[in-house]
Amino acid sequence: MTRRKITKAKKIFIYSLALVLSIGPIVGCGIFNPPEVNKDGYYESHYNCCGPIALEQALEELGVRVDRATLSRSIQDSGQIKRQLLSFFNKQAACITWPSEIRETAKKYGFKAITIKEFKSLDHNKDVAIILVHNKLSNYHWVCFPYYDNIPKYFGDNTIIDKIYLLKRVN
Repeated sequence: MTRRKITKAKKIFIYSLALVLSIGPIVGCGIFNPPEVNKDGYYESHYNCCGPIALEQALEELGVRVDRATLSRSIQDSGQIKRQLLSFFNKQAACITWPSEIRETAKKYGFKAITIKEFKSLDHNKDVAIILVHNKLSNYHWVCFPYYDNIPKYFGDNTIIDKIYLLKRVN
């Protein structure tokens, strides 16, 4: 009877080890080397990622001064669980800013993020927008309009504009 339990325990160990080794290459380094969080539970690496940078630039264009770390913490407050989960698979996932987080953070600062379809409809003289672009290889990046001039060519001819959020002050 004791021998059977050892055999069962060995099988469980072998299956567990096989599972870890088989998904290891898929999971990546995040599970063994996760991104660091500070004592308050925030990814400080997110402070210098494109979402907080684009929001900081957009709010500055609209006359609102707020530091990027504050913006990043606000973003992380609304979606940290998704970021943590994805960071197990890829350490770079700590930099993700979801579209819903852009809209929610803009709202916290008194702006509505209005979805528009055409980049051409933006006016350099009066509009401020946050735009999600990516290339054909799924390299997503947030940019601020009019801070960047040639957003349709951000990744060269491979640029795809995914989302455009025109920021309008809520009265």
